[in-house]
Amino acid sequence: MDFASALLQLVKDLWGLAKKPLGYIYLLKDNVDSLKNATEELKAVSDDVKTRVEREERHAQALRTKQVANWLSKVQEFVSRTDQVLRDAGERDQIKCLSRCLPPNCWSGYKLGKRVHQMLNEARNLRSKEGEFNVLTSPSPPPLALAMPMDETVGLDSSLKKVWEWLVDEKQVEMIGLYGIGGVGKTTLMKRINKELSRTNHGFDVVIWVVVSRQVNKDRIQDTIRKRLDITDELWKGWSEDERVHHLWEDLNMKKFVLLIDDLWGMLDLPKIGVPRRSHKNGSKVVFTTRSEQVCKQMGADKTFKVQCLTPEEALELFENNVGKSIVNSHPEIPDLAKDIVQECGGLPLALITVGRAMAGIDKPNEWEDARTKLKTNPYKLSGMEEEVYRILEFSYDQLKDPTLQRCFLYCCLFPEDYHMGLHDLIGLWIGEGLLGDAGDVYSLRNEGEHVLGRLNRACLLESGHDYDGEYVKMHDVIRDMATWIAHDHGEKERKWLVTEREEDMSEEMIYKWGEAEKVSIWGKWIRNIDHIPSQCPQLETLFVRGTEVTVLPSGFFDSMTARLTVLNMSENKHIKSFPEGICNLINLQYLNLSGTGISELPKEIKNLTRLRWLLLDNMLEGNILIPTGVITSLPLNVFSLWKSKEHLMERGLVKEEETVEELGCMQHLTDLSIGVRESSSAQKIFQSPNLRRRIRRACINNRNGNLTSIVINYSPASIDGFSHLETLYLLECTELSEMEITQEIGQAPNCSCFPNLVDVRVSGCRLSDLSWLVHAPKLRELRVECCDSMERIIGDGFAREELAASGLFSRVLFDLQECPGLRKLPLDSSSARGSFEVDGDQDWWAEFEWDPTARVTMLFVEEEMTFEEAMLGSWWNNFPLTFPPKVEEASDSAFCGSGSSFGGRTLGSNGSGLIHSVTGNYDSEG
Repeated sequence: MDFASALLQLVKDLWGLAKKPLGYIYLLKDNVDSLKNATEELKAVSDDVKTRVEREERHAQALRTKQVANWLSKVQEFVSRTDQVLRDAGERDQIKCLSRCLPPNCWSGYKLGKRVHQMLNEARNLRSKEGEFNVLTSPSPPPLALAMPMDETVGLDSSLKKVWEWLVDEKQVEMIGLYGIGGVGKTTLMKRINKELSRTNHGFDVVIWVVVSRQVNKDRIQDTIRKRLDITDELWKGWSEDERVHHLWEDLNMKKFVLLIDDLWGMLDLPKIGVPRRSHKNGSKVVFTTRSEQVCKQMGADKTFKVQCLTPEEALELFENNVGKSIVNSHPEIPDLAKDIVQECGGLPLALITVGRAMAGIDKPNEWEDARTKLKTNPYKLSGMEEEVYRILEFSYDQLKDPTLQRCFLYCCLFPEDYHMGLHDLIGLWIGEGLLGDAGDVYSLRNEGEHVLGRLNRACLLESGHDYDGEYVKMHDVIRDMATWIAHDHGEKERKWLVTEREEDMSEEMIYKWGEAEKVSIWGKWIRNIDHIPSQCPQLETLFVRGTEVTVLPSGFFDSMTARLTVLNMSENKHIKSFPEGICNLINLQYLNLSGTGISELPKEIKNLTRLRWLLLDNMLEGNILIPTGVITSLPLNVFSLWKSKEHLMERGLVKEEETVEELGCMQHLTDLSIGVRESSSAQKIFQSPNLRRRIRRACINNRNGNLTSIVINYSPASIDGFSHLETLYLLECTELSEMEITQEIGQAPNCSCFPNLVDVRVSGCRLSDLSWLVHAPKLRELRVECCDSMERIIGDGFAREELAASGLFSRVLFDLQECPGLRKLPLDSSSARGSFEVDGDQDWWAEFEWDPTARVTMLFVEEEMTFEEAMLGSWWNNFPLTFPPKVEEASDSAFCGSGSSFGGRTLGSNGSGLIHSVTGNYDSEG
């Protein structure tokens, strides 16, 4: 019994040991089927999870959790292993249980069965893990920079390179302002910057793009920034305004960020929205775009960059990209028409893209010709121009807000395309039109005009420049078209302002349109005849007839204009020899400009113009102008100008000069006088008459054949009869003039000035030995002295050099000294000099010139630093060919070195006796 019990227990134990291995073999087929089913279910579940994850990653900008990613990876690996196991199981011919006779390879069956059993458990385990996923994804961290949609750019590589240097290489540059006219490509350049930053971060943690627009929305700006900083909605909504600013500030301070602000229209106080300034320590940067240079200054930009229009070649490329080159090349006439259209767009990308898209698909030359005509005459009629170009550009006009600025801006479209508008001429017209206010105080209004020009320049609505005639402004062609569109009541009244530069526009039919016009501008050499008379011009206020080839206006031409005509500008009509009939009947006329005409005499009837405030007779082509006695005093003039350009200063004057000058001194309303005189008596009147002294702004004395020997000015600082408005004074060919004296205590630089606003002085062919009276000109900026053999010094010995230097006089004067052999020194030295000067002389003259021999100089055409003494003794005087053009270029700051003074020299040409050299210098007060 005991033995039987022990045997039974042994059998049970042996079965317990053998049951599991035998089960692997016996149940193999069933387990393989179960594994196959479990794997298919697991794959289905895995596919569902993967689909949901990918959807959330794609649409919610999320990332799969590490738990999910790990599970999907394990499932993929498990399925791969299962496939192999199932293939192994299928290769067995037969699986039999233990009671049916074991297969020949029992061991391999055991191993396979065990493996299937383990994998079946693994499948069940993986299946159960899927239920533990509460979330499949988590919000992804923001990318370094958000991708911005943009087309292929043209012509921005050089601009990008410059801005990129400031952004990446120059650590001290924190804020960069990109400015330019609307549609020039500022935003596109910013997108290029964003794109480059997204490719490689250069150590930046985050790039934030913010659009501001005209109506600044502080909350929207902050919201954009906080989203890029990954601040959740829940946290943001729970914070007060101050807390939001604080947290933005803290987060940004811990990051090296780039903040890209697009379309800024005014000052944006960054700290008030939570953006730290002056973060040099972490290298953060702020870049913004604006249409106004003034905004760059208000923002305190470290660097500013004006985005320019495209070159003609770049403009054509951009245009063809939008039209399609296949269209441009579809007909032999289209390429030339395309170039004309591109030229009308003035290199403005917005216009080029808009017009290019409008012409896409059009392959008939006549349609291209029609588009070209529309762009030249009524560009707003071309598809897309009004909505996609002018409406956008009009934002800059609206942003001016001040009606005075807006009126002055629109006035500029009366000038032809690409015309250089002289500042003095334009401001005078603004004043004459009454755009700047009451015409009484001309000088205050001129200052206001300068302010307006500055505002329009900084708003990028005007472009400034400098040519032979001085400073000018001009309008970009598309900006001018936009201004014309606005002036025409947004295209509703095409005849309101008319600008004509073509002969065919002077037909009877075209002149009939003047009946609806308020302003008419006839301009240019292509206008040779005016044969027709406008029948009715009841609204005409302004008429320009400028620079034409017209010889005479038809009788009765002005008869229909008497009702409202206020401004008449007939300047630069060189073939008009007689005063046009009918002008004297324009009883409302306030501004009359006859400059540059061949008129030699004013009629007595001009005194009928009882409202005339401006009479301009500059650069008259006739040698002598006759103004009848009593005529000038009958006019309520504020401004009278009989001035000559530099090339004609010595050639022309008045017939009854002394009488006219006497009358000008008696005019009650005259405040601005510009005149050139030849008689010594007239010159003395200008310097002695209190009325003339108060009124004179520009004076030229040319006494070549006269007897003007001295000029004595009695001046008292307490008097109101000084030359308070004199800006320009020329003493030319006054061959007997040896003395000019101001009777005020002399010997020290004066505290009160007889010439407080004198900036430009020219002395030529006089016998003066010095110009000591210039100590009374504290604002002097340009002094030209030539052909004065007796001139020994600028300032006489009666002045202490130290006190003169301390006063700052002459420290910023441009000196131009020519053919004055006795003049050896300037009223400054290398320690006190801070301005520029220009001196011409031969080698012998330079050898006697008094200047600090140890002062460091750099001769531009030698490009070698040396002392002034070395420069004067150097062999380079005779080593340079005489092929340089006769002009002096200012040395750039990079050419200056050393302390005391720096010069740049340039060979100008030969005077027959040796080389003539010019030294141009900019110098500082250090050293």
